[in-house]
Amino acid sequence: MRILLSIYFVFFSLILIGQDSGILTFREYIVIVKDNHPVMFQSQLLDDMAKSTKRIAKGGFDPKLEANWNQKSFDDKNYYSFASGAIKVPTWYGIDLKAGYDRNSGDFLNESDFIPTRGLWNAGISVPLGKGLVIDNRRAELKRADIYQSVTDQEQVLMINELLYEASITYLEWQAAKAYLDIANEGLELASIRLEGTRQSFINGDKPAIDTLESFISLQTRQLDYQKAEQLLDNTTIALNNYLWINGEIPVELSANTRPEDMAIDLLQSSLDSLVLLQDQWIASHPELLMYDYKLANINIDQRLAKEELKPDIRVNYNPLVGVADDALFDQFNANNYKIGATISYPLMQRKQRGKIQLNKIKTQDTAFNRSIKNQELVIKLNTYINNIQQTLRQYDLLDETVTNYNRMLIAENRKLSVGESSIFLVNSRESKYLDSRYKQIEAARKLIFNRLTYLLFSARIAEVI
Repeated sequence: MRILLSIYFVFFSLILIGQDSGILTFREYIVIVKDNHPVMFQSQLLDDMAKSTKRIAKGGFDPKLEANWNQKSFDDKNYYSFASGAIKVPTWYGIDLKAGYDRNSGDFLNESDFIPTRGLWNAGISVPLGKGLVIDNRRAELKRADIYQSVTDQEQVLMINELLYEASITYLEWQAAKAYLDIANEGLELASIRLEGTRQSFINGDKPAIDTLESFISLQTRQLDYQKAEQLLDNTTIALNNYLWINGEIPVELSANTRPEDMAIDLLQSSLDSLVLLQDQWIASHPELLMYDYKLANINIDQRLAKEELKPDIRVNYNPLVGVADDALFDQFNANNYKIGATISYPLMQRKQRGKIQLNKIKTQDTAFNRSIKNQELVIKLNTYINNIQQTLRQYDLLDETVTNYNRMLIAENRKLSVGESSIFLVNSRESKYLDSRYKQIEAARKLIFNRLTYLLFSARIAEVI
């Protein structure tokens, strides 16, 4: 087992490193999370719990064996000896089946306890004619177990949905940090080239010494920006490691040279467009709304039980009796040999059950109101993020043009500087605005993908898309 685990660890590490490319793509990362994160294994336990709960509920219908033996002996006299065994079989419809064997002996038996010497077989049926005919606690528990299975299915969806959302956001922050580092590196390279050019111009007598100082200060500023971006990338890498596991048991870390793929502005766009188009259709099956439906179903079971309690408790028992023959296990059946009886009870006031019925009606109304509120909250949240996505996409397109224009202005200013028609100050200003526009563009792309992921979070369908 340890050898297999070691082989798997090496293979897994190669996937993380990305071999020669050093790139861990978003899709590869999500597959790793889905297959190995502890929460994925934990969510499966919910299904196991539901199955165990249903098994417990089915236990209410298990057949039951019974045996009794009582004997009294005093002063060398056998007063009595009673021995009996039986099997009871509950059924779904509230009818109980029973079969048993009795054998009594003794010198002081009551007349009603006299049975054939070899014993007496009995078989019977117990039928509820009032309370318990339509539903009883055993059937109610089994129905509740079925509902609990459905509840755990939705809880599992929500657990996985939350995990994949947090994992995706963490990868997005990692991507953004890498993009910020690339921009900071570009700014550092531009400042280094300009400082070297300014020094040469100063040596040649074309530039004053103050220009070299200004270029050096600009380089120091860019070095500071680079260090901050590097720190941010390290921190986001550490955060990403929290989602990397082997088989839900062994945490692993990315290698130092592993980097994310470049941020794709159209990530998840087509899948999200399809969801938005059909939003009115699938929102009714949202897990959080289904949870209210299951709660209503549970209340309905309680209500049916409460109404059942209003009925009189009438139970009829019939047991045909068959003796043991001298030469056979069963004597000849005689329809005149039987035990029959009935019991009836009924509380006169029924205040307890009528109070339960009224309380269940209030609970039903309250749950229905809460479901309507939750439905509206989900619609508003989803529509808000649809609007955010549309607005952020417009902002990104505008920033994309702005970056292009600032880059053109920077190129033009550098040309003017080379012919002596500009200054280091103006070039620094153009360059700073260009780099700032790049940062804003990356931030807009991050917000756009963040809004898409958050829409998927509130739709509870992120696992279906990524």
